[in-house]
Amino acid sequence: MSDKTEAPTPQRLIKAIRDGDIAKSAHATVAASGLIWWLFLVIEAPHLYQLFQTLIREVTGIDEARTFAERLAQVVSSFRVLLPATLVTLAAGVLAAVVPEVAQTRGVIAWKRAAPDLKRVNPVAGLKNLFSTRVVIDTLIALAQFVILLAVFWYAFVKWCAQLVPSFTLPMPMLLADQSVSSASLLAMMSASQLVPAIGDFVMQRVLWKRRLRMDKEEIKREYRDSEGDPHVKGRRRALHRELSR
Repeated sequence: MSDKTEAPTPQRLIKAIRDGDIAKSAHATVAASGLIWWLFLVIEAPHLYQLFQTLIREVTGIDEARTFAERLAQVVSSFRVLLPATLVTLAAGVLAAVVPEVAQTRGVIAWKRAAPDLKRVNPVAGLKNLFSTRVVIDTLIALAQFVILLAVFWYAFVKWCAQLVPSFTLPMPMLLADQSVSSASLLAMMSASQLVPAIGDFVMQRVLWKRRLRMDKEEIKREYRDSEGDPHVKGRRRALHRELSR
C-alpha cells in the first residue's frame, strides 16, 4: 500500500464528522466561554449590583421588635427577588459551556463515540498518544497560556495594590462598584489574552485532523468506484451503447 499523501476527500471528511472525529479545540472553548461570561457581566452587573444592594438594605433593616416568623418571612421574600437573576445566570453558564462546543461540532451528535469500545482502553495506543504531536502542541499552548495569565495577574495585582489605600476612603456602595469594575476588567483581560493561543490551537487542530485523515490513491479510487461506479465498466457500457446506436 502506498503512503497516505493525498488530501482527504469531502466524503471522507463528512464520514469522519458523522463518526465523531471532529477537529475541536478545548482552548477555543475556554476562551469563548470567558468572553461570554464577560459580556454577561458587562450587561447584567448594574442590575445584579442593584439587587444585592436592595437585599442588604432590607435584611440589615429588619425590625428586631417583630417576631421571628415575621423576620424569617421578610428574609425569604427578599431572597426570592434574586430567583430570576439566579436563573438568568445559570442560563448564561449553560450557554457559555454549550455554544462554543456546538459552534465547533456544528451540532453533530456522534452516538458511535458514546458506545463502549475496547480500543479506547488499549495501553499501547495510549502510550503512542502520550507522545503524539497533538499532545506536544497542547502542552506548548498550555505553557503559553500560563505565562500570559501570569503576566495578566501580575499587572492586575500591581494595579490593585496602587488603588488599595485610596479605595478605603470610599463609601461602601462606591467601593463595591469599584471592585465590580476591577473584576470585569480582569475578566476581560484574561479572556482577551487567551484569544491568540485559542485561534492558533484551533487552526493547528484542523491541520492535524486533515493530516490524520489523509488517503492514498487506492483509497481515493475505491471511494470513487463506490460513489460513481467502476470507470472501466462505465467505459465498456458507453462503447456498447455507441455500437448499438449505429
